[in-house]
Amino acid sequence: MPVQKLDFVDRMRGLAILAVIAVHYAQMFASPTLKIIGATGQVGVQLFFVASAFTLCLSADQRAGEAHGVRNFYIRRYFRIAPLYYLGIVAYAALYISAGKGSSYTAGNILANVFFVHGVIPSANNSIVPGGWTIGAEMLFYLIFPALYWAVERSWRRFGGAALAAWLGLALLVALGWHFGYRLETGRWIANNQFPYTVFIAQFSVFMIGIVYYLAAWRGDMLAPHRLRDGLLAAAGFGLCSWVIVADVHPLYGVLPTFAGIASVFLANWLRGQSAAGASGGGWLVGIGKVSFSLYVLHFMLVWQPSAWVIHWFEGDVLAEWLIALPLFVIDVVLLYWAGRITLRYIETPANNLARALIRRLEKPKEIPAS
Repeated sequence: MPVQKLDFVDRMRGLAILAVIAVHYAQMFASPTLKIIGATGQVGVQLFFVASAFTLCLSADQRAGEAHGVRNFYIRRYFRIAPLYYLGIVAYAALYISAGKGSSYTAGNILANVFFVHGVIPSANNSIVPGGWTIGAEMLFYLIFPALYWAVERSWRRFGGAALAAWLGLALLVALGWHFGYRLETGRWIANNQFPYTVFIAQFSVFMIGIVYYLAAWRGDMLAPHRLRDGLLAAAGFGLCSWVIVADVHPLYGVLPTFAGIASVFLANWLRGQSAAGASGGGWLVGIGKVSFSLYVLHFMLVWQPSAWVIHWFEGDVLAEWLIALPLFVIDVVLLYWAGRITLRYIETPANNLARALIRRLEKPKEIPAS
């Protein structure tokens, strides 16, 4: 498959990580306006989830017929995530414990993160590695993906677009069920970025949207890229998300991930149209996308520490904050990119190679001893 046709996925990841860095970076400023500008960046997580679902489907199709495919899928996913995430556990534990802020680093919380079950444990969900809730949601998605994609793909081959509409409807029902069910059970709406917002069931519709998009737009002939339509719908979708976040519309946070997932599809389709038109052949955004996982794990160390110290020197001086905001953000991204290149070379790539070596070893025919 031509590399250029798929560079839009790395561009999705690049935009996603820039958005996520921006939201955490903006939190360090005293200026309410800068905080507001960065706040919408949280929907970069849903853009990541759509990209993840898309690439998993593509990989599943490319490896169709592979012996022990499900086992090998879990091996690849574990080695893709675990080594760098474990580094994050150690690094952030050292950082917070040394600063006297390590009360959450209990044996139970750490082990929950080591075994990737923290997504169902409130005390462990986002307290060991900052932003770790997304990894908890991803790992639960990986757990069900082989069976889920098998069911969705086969129903699509038999019933076409009607099957995809039914699966998408199911995903929306799950989102609405969780949204209103939580309200009926607790008397409260789901709060932004709290445990009920971060759990896998609250994000399930986003992953399903990614699967439907892959089958409808990549393997099927639906939703051909249209730059004006896709651009306008992506802008409208993310604009709606921005309104919910900035205006703090509590009754809509439970369905905010679904809104962001739909907007992410149209952004992905717009980027796909750019690639198809030859408008991109790599570039800095693709480069950032290739190291986006490293940047996700590492960026809190930079934006919540050294960058925050610099910003706090100018706290209360609105003009100074505005003057340093963009240059400091660019410096952060450049530093993170090169740090990501290092972790990609020395952690992520060797881990992926180890996964391939383990799979080859497991698939090597066993010698039958001579009698």
